[in-house]
Amino acid sequence: MRVKRFRIPRPQPLRQWPQRLRALPAARLWPERLRALPAARPWRSCPPLALAGLAIVLVLGCTALLLDDGAPNQAAAQTGPPTAPAPTVPGGTVPAEPPEESGTVARREQLMSPPGVLFGIATPSAPSAEEAADMAQAVGVRSTVQEYFLKWNQDFDRKAFDASYRLGGVPLLTWEPWSGGDKAVDQPEFALARIAAGAHDDYVRRFAQDVKKAGRPVVLRFAHEMNEPWYTWSEERNGNRRGDYVAAWRHIHDVFEQQGVTNAVWFWCPDLQSPGKPPLSRYYPGDDYVDWIGTEAYSTEGETTAEQLLGATYRELTALSDKPLFIGEAGVRPSDVKAALIRDFFSWLSAHPRVIGFVWFQFSDADGSRYDWRFTTSPEAQRAFREGLSSLLLVPAPMR
Repeated sequence: MRVKRFRIPRPQPLRQWPQRLRALPAARLWPERLRALPAARPWRSCPPLALAGLAIVLVLGCTALLLDDGAPNQAAAQTGPPTAPAPTVPGGTVPAEPPEESGTVARREQLMSPPGVLFGIATPSAPSAEEAADMAQAVGVRSTVQEYFLKWNQDFDRKAFDASYRLGGVPLLTWEPWSGGDKAVDQPEFALARIAAGAHDDYVRRFAQDVKKAGRPVVLRFAHEMNEPWYTWSEERNGNRRGDYVAAWRHIHDVFEQQGVTNAVWFWCPDLQSPGKPPLSRYYPGDDYVDWIGTEAYSTEGETTAEQLLGATYRELTALSDKPLFIGEAGVRPSDVKAALIRDFFSWLSAHPRVIGFVWFQFSDADGSRYDWRFTTSPEAQRAFREGLSSLLLVPAPMR
């Protein structure tokens, strides 16, 4: 085989470098004396190595100017005060507040099959950077769900939506079809039959359009705890009748579909079952209208294990649908077994992988709640909560 010979180009004489430098486009950025460099006078008297070093420095400097194109360097582009060091907590470091660009970028399909357990928090001012940082400080991790509440005299809150994502959590919006106030007072304007008949469609369409414009996923928990008598959307109150709840849910869902909304995750969330209540199937809109199923998990009296609290409802839910199961609100009332019950709640979660996540209701009686459900009521309860979280494979915040 004939081997081709490659000729190595001869180096250019040093005396030709001034002309080459003058020909560079960046030469206009240099003083006029560079343009007037002589081709061969004093350069011949310099040592060859010095000339070669000078030539390399000049070429690299011109090249840097060309590549930079006048843009500020990265350090100069930084604005604002330097970031304060993150506070240290036992077991890890939690940033006081994540930068805006570090927010979650969760996709809808991730919420349908998350790579771990979603940990959510509901606080009185959620979504709140201060409260989120306090919670992260208390437990050592940030939540991946931010739950907050809106009534039907309130429009979609884009600021709260964006704040949830900025804090690294997916917004879980509990959407309540009433104007709020005293639960004991009926509000016929929001009767389920009126909702199903389209009396509020202008509001619902506007809300749906705002959800669509938001782009990223939002979990909509519409008319929760419908199997209890205390809200105006109960079929036992407000002039409602059996079947009205399902009709209202389906109508709202259809309006969203007509508006082309594809980023809503529909979360159907009854309260815990107990003897004497109608079956949950009575209120279920059907798999075509629901993305998540779930329940609440509040201790009442006498429970010492999570199975006593959740077992019967879990079995009824999983027999009803194969949809992902999420616990919309959880809390343990003050008692001698509070820490033990919190610890057992996390053991129960580990044993039931159908449950993709939960929200802890971090409200006290001073916040208008019936009991102090917070996990921070005692060092023992907080330790049990923190250790329980560490035992789960959590979806890290921000979700990616």
